[in-house]
Amino acid sequence: MVLVMQTNAPFWDSLVFEGIDDVDVEAVTAAFGTVEVVARGRAARTACPDCGRFSDRVHDPYQRRLKDLPLAGQGFVIRLTARRFICGSTDCPRRTFAEPFSRLAAQLGFAAGRMTLLRRVMALPDPQLNTPHVLGVDDFAIRRGQTHSTVLTSVEDHRVVDVLPTREAGPRAAWLIRHPGVEIICRDRAGAYAEGARRGAPDALQVADRFHLWQGLGRAVETCVAAYRDCLRNPSPGGVLPKATGAASGRPQDDSNPVGRRAERKKAAHALVRELLAQGHSRRSIARHLGWGLNTVLRYAKAARWQDTLRENQPQPSRLAPYKPYLERRFAEGCTSVTRLHGELVAKQAPVTYGMVRAHIATLRGAPSGAPPRPPTVRQVTGWITRHPRP
Repeated sequence: MVLVMQTNAPFWDSLVFEGIDDVDVEAVTAAFGTVEVVARGRAARTACPDCGRFSDRVHDPYQRRLKDLPLAGQGFVIRLTARRFICGSTDCPRRTFAEPFSRLAAQLGFAAGRMTLLRRVMALPDPQLNTPHVLGVDDFAIRRGQTHSTVLTSVEDHRVVDVLPTREAGPRAAWLIRHPGVEIICRDRAGAYAEGARRGAPDALQVADRFHLWQGLGRAVETCVAAYRDCLRNPSPGGVLPKATGAASGRPQDDSNPVGRRAERKKAAHALVRELLAQGHSRRSIARHLGWGLNTVLRYAKAARWQDTLRENQPQPSRLAPYKPYLERRFAEGCTSVTRLHGELVAKQAPVTYGMVRAHIATLRGAPSGAPPRPPTVRQVTGWITRHPRP
């Protein structure tokens, strides 16, 4: 549920800026799970930091955005309008200066800028993590095909535990010896990882994760199918090859009840947009709040069901499509010159290019009429065997 309300500004002035006299709260709004406080400086004039002379001439205002910890389960943001003043002293090298809010930042707990904060965080020592009971081991490429390292993760809470410089068994075994307590090691099928686990944690159970199980199964099936490649090229007279259907591509034929991660995301997004519309928000405000394109929000708003938002990525018809029957008829008559055929279409004011005509004529030359369909590839047959059949 999205809470939208206007809040009493004096109440928030006393709550947030208690003891701070140089800030006025103009408005407070709680919307989309975020409390936003709009404030500005109260001082009519301020002193130049170089010469110390007070000035009341405002050059221009600008906004600063301060983000604090959540308040009552909602995000908390302060939009502070600051001003730049003009120094009227002729002998001062500074022409303009900003309204100082250093005391305000210190009293609110914003004692450092973002770059200073990042430097302080990077200077902190690495946290001391407990040895996980279930350790995940996998490699990653620093430079693909040249330099690889090993990442160790905690499978239970999905966090990175450590990074080893190589994929060799020695560093892995040494790490396991220094961190006793690993009961299960989830790894890929690399021999160095198996050797390192045996040397460093001989009592730990070694298992393969789901990704590497599927990867190994897919490679085994592909190897088996490749051994019968000649059967695919020259099928037996009584054999019937499966056709490339929607099940082979992994997409359901009937989208009335689609499943999968994409379907879940579509369902959640459709429910969110419909809920915000029911609460009276405009489509533009929803797009601005969610960070989506307006057309995306309009598509969810117009769809009566979330299933209607699923679109097939079908190729758009080319400009040559209306003229393909003409080209095929002329090709059957014996006219195979691409230049001549392109000139005939241009004379008919067809919006086609020479490359379009050449590509289509190449397909006609490579596939004569009445030719049998192309045999399936090894990768296609592997997909038919390993993919889950959709009803």
